[in-house]
Amino acid sequence: MGSRDSVPGSDIDAPDKSGGLNVRLLLILVLAAVAVKFAIFGISIGTSMSLSIPNAENWQDFSLAYMPAATAFRSGFLPYNDFFYAYPPLFLYGLTAFSYLPLPTWSGAIPLVAADALTVVPVYLIARRFWGEGNSLLVSVLFILAPTNLYYVDYLWLNPPLTTLFLMFSLYFLIENRFDLSALMLAVSIGFKQTALFALPVILLVVWRGQKGRSGAIRYLLIAIMVCVLISLPYLYISPGAYLASISRVPASMWDSGLPSNYFQIGVGTGTQVSFNTLDWLTSRWSLLSVGVYSPVTLALPVFIFLVPPAYSWIYSSSSALSIAGYLAIAIGFALLLRGFWKQRSIDQTDVVKYLLYVMLFVFTFYPLYKYYVVGLVPLLVLIVRNKRDAVGFFAFSLILMLVPRYMASWALLVTLVWILRRDRRTQLHRIRSPFSRVGVNSPEGEILAR
Repeated sequence: MGSRDSVPGSDIDAPDKSGGLNVRLLLILVLAAVAVKFAIFGISIGTSMSLSIPNAENWQDFSLAYMPAATAFRSGFLPYNDFFYAYPPLFLYGLTAFSYLPLPTWSGAIPLVAADALTVVPVYLIARRFWGEGNSLLVSVLFILAPTNLYYVDYLWLNPPLTTLFLMFSLYFLIENRFDLSALMLAVSIGFKQTALFALPVILLVVWRGQKGRSGAIRYLLIAIMVCVLISLPYLYISPGAYLASISRVPASMWDSGLPSNYFQIGVGTGTQVSFNTLDWLTSRWSLLSVGVYSPVTLALPVFIFLVPPAYSWIYSSSSALSIAGYLAIAIGFALLLRGFWKQRSIDQTDVVKYLLYVMLFVFTFYPLYKYYVVGLVPLLVLIVRNKRDAVGFFAFSLILMLVPRYMASWALLVTLVWILRRDRRTQLHRIRSPFSRVGVNSPEGEILAR
């Protein structure tokens, strides 16, 4: 596994500006990440997770969903077969393993916070390869201090960091042209949370466009499929229908016949979710949509809250037209982004990160959204930071997303997506019109232009 092409950069065109690995700096960054994130972890334990940021969604999923599922699993109940579980099994395995420690319930959150801290490793390695040592330090520090991660992962202990860690390692090995290792890491990422699956088409295009061509892409796909199948055992044998329906988010009404009567009660804790006291003034209007303030938000939500007469509110929840329109928008946008990526004359390493960011940001914009999903975008967003202005924009995005009323969260992502596309479009036009546009990226002139 992990075979490397004999000619560096032969699959993904870009210079390696990294020089020798600065192990000491990387170790300092890891220690800093561990210190910062576990300090927030300690504050969360000390305050019993009671601190709430207005509009930021102070979800209690760790105590109401994650650990009750781990407890049920420890008690002998099988996920998918005996109780409902919405994710692939690796996330459940990780939390269950740490729950055996002779510590309070919060022991199950240790792998989440640790994974968030360790994500600085692939972030640093990728940034260092792109921009050199100086900018990789800036990017790494920005990631460590990202407000979204500090709040949603290190304080609230929500689920994105494990899948994000392995997705970023998959991206790093892809850039290094170590495709087998990349496929393995991507499959593990999918095994923690299925949203990582959206990265697969972009990665397959990268491998196909490289020196290994179609056979390399097929090999990559087969490795990823085989590992995913291994992760999914024994559930593909015991209860394949319920397993595939659960992780595919198929409505339960379409497949729940013949299941135990307490199927949706086992693995669920008792308690009260966060109270959105900042939304009291529109709770009654929101409730007319029959989805409640705890449901994920969509682009259509504020339209129905503020513009559609109450008599037509039923359309939002009872009609499949909006769902079909949303999924159709995702499919069309996904196809257009992949087509644009495929038609590029050459693909360099930064293009891989940008298009992966485009795809994931597009999916989260048009898919029903909880704000904490965006934690999975943070490492990709921080990798496009090149200067202080970008750094300010990165922090502004994090804070605005957390503070904007949650019914506008999808629109905040849409504005971000448009802004990034326009920014990159202007950069591309500048390079095309530049007198150095025909200069190789390894040349002094090309490096001046890149800076």
